[in-house]
Amino acid sequence: MKHSKKFSRCICGSMMIFLLSFSAPQGSLAAGPVTYKKITKQFLTSGKVDLVREVVTLPLHRGRLASGETVWFVLTDVSDYATSKDMGLTWAPSLAKAKDLTSTRVAERDESGNFTFKSGRVDFSPSQTLVGGEAPHFFPPRTARAGSVGDVHYSPLARVANRKDIVFNAPVIAFNVEPAKLAFCNGSPDYSVVTDSVASICPDKGTVDLKLRSGFANGKHLRYLSFDANSEESATLESSTFAPAESDILQSGAIEVIYTIVNGKMGENDPNRQGLDSAINGEGPSLDILAHFKEISAGYSPMWDVRLAEWTQEAISKDQRKLITDGDDLEAKSEAGLLVSPAGGPVKTTGNLVNCPVVGFTDE
Repeated sequence: MKHSKKFSRCICGSMMIFLLSFSAPQGSLAAGPVTYKKITKQFLTSGKVDLVREVVTLPLHRGRLASGETVWFVLTDVSDYATSKDMGLTWAPSLAKAKDLTSTRVAERDESGNFTFKSGRVDFSPSQTLVGGEAPHFFPPRTARAGSVGDVHYSPLARVANRKDIVFNAPVIAFNVEPAKLAFCNGSPDYSVVTDSVASICPDKGTVDLKLRSGFANGKHLRYLSFDANSEESATLESSTFAPAESDILQSGAIEVIYTIVNGKMGENDPNRQGLDSAINGEGPSLDILAHFKEISAGYSPMWDVRLAEWTQEAISKDQRKLITDGDDLEAKSEAGLLVSPAGGPVKTTGNLVNCPVVGFTDE
């Protein structure tokens, strides 16, 4: 059985799930109130969010390739508003711009809602491997091998040709495997047959629990999912599928911008902890910042253009590294010269694209 290392830059591993306080006189034990995190605005309404376990439960779909192989997938976003309301998916109107791209797979959907995809295979057999760089600069990693790899025709986007060319975000989470080999209803899935973001999967019930990722947008805590990336390094850091074919989506305009801090403060309990160095060192999620997301609008897309931001030595020496939770704040610090691109110059695109559907805002 394949075991996946969990050093993803979006993993929520070390965040406190809940606070439990006791107030007890000597010689007795009396439990006090339990305070849970709450979701304050949910966009992906087909999912059931569990912030204790840091997962969302989604419907598990079974489709097929035109050549006959079974395709297990989830649906998260769709370009059509009426379909989003009917199916509880996030409305992502800008995905319509990707309908004619080479990487957008063609599919058909029958009257029962079953999908047949023209192409797109994913190999889940590789073992995810992440070896960090030398301390204190763990990023870039010395080794980054993704735990699943798409073929030259695979991307998560699918255009349904017989349904007005509606574009779905339909990431594949298992391929060409029978239900009995996917039955991990109580967790501990075999990552040689499913994507590394699966916490549990139950074909008989038609459900899958997917691990939530933590970040920020508009100064608020954001939960989202991560399925695919066009670079193997990003896919490994995200515990997602390496899907090089999706690169052309960057030129379509069907994208959002996400900022990733490289060398923020480290220390699991430091309130300003953030960044890839910290995440690869196992201290918690890198806490990325979705640039200008406040609400679902005509420009929203789950496909995110990754932009790396590195604190300058001057900012570090003056102790100006603080937790950033808002895209405007990061851009202001970039204009002030406190944050730069690791490649030199102002913070800019890396050419890396990740498929990260939003789930919702939370209170922490």
